Amino acid sequence: MFSDAMKLPASSNLRTIDQTVFSQVGSLVLKVYKDESVKLPADVLLNEQASAYNALIARAENPSDTEELLSLVPWLEARLRKSLKTTDGSKRTEKRLV
Repeated sequence: MFSDAMKLPASSNLRTIDQTVFSQVGSLVLKVYKDESVKLPADVLLNEQASAYNALIARAENPSDTEELLSLVPWLEARLRKSLKTTDGSKRTEKRLV
């Protein structure tokens, strides 16, 4: 519809990805999954990175503030670890029930 990103309407809700933050989130996701001995295919890993980035953006008061986003990285790490442990624990419970 819009061949040139510069011609997007001013009222558009589209935001560009903050490459610094996305890179930081991607590294964090890789680290957490490696620490927890979880291996994912590349496409699933990319989805996890995008999901984590979106969670970070949603948590921020000002999603365009790089400093604020980077300050939320420790929160994101705790959230990822908790999510993995909860998922792992529920899988163990399901296996015991079977």
